[in-house]
Amino acid sequence: MNLEVTPCRCYFFSMSTVSAKRLHQETKAVLNQLEQGESLLITRNGRTIGRIEPMATPAAPEWEVVMADVWAAQKKVKAAERVPNPVLAERARRRR
Repeated sequence: MNLEVTPCRCYFFSMSTVSAKRLHQETKAVLNQLEQGESLLITRNGRTIGRIEPMATPAAPEWEVVMADVWAAQKKVKAAERVPNPVLAERARRRR
């Protein structure tokens, strides 16, 4: 019986390699690569010690969905009973 084994390294074939020293010295550049969707292998003394992968960004809900409850609550409050937003009042006061 023959078993075919796939070495772990084949999964990382298309990843860029970054040394721990470069990660330390050029963190911003490495993070920019990551932000552009590139997965990175981290090496120390020629040995792979880990990998960094970009986060999968979940789809943000539509603004109407997020604000639906707020807008519904606002419609229930009568105009005469509304309280002014203290943050907006403070901003207006500072602009004077």
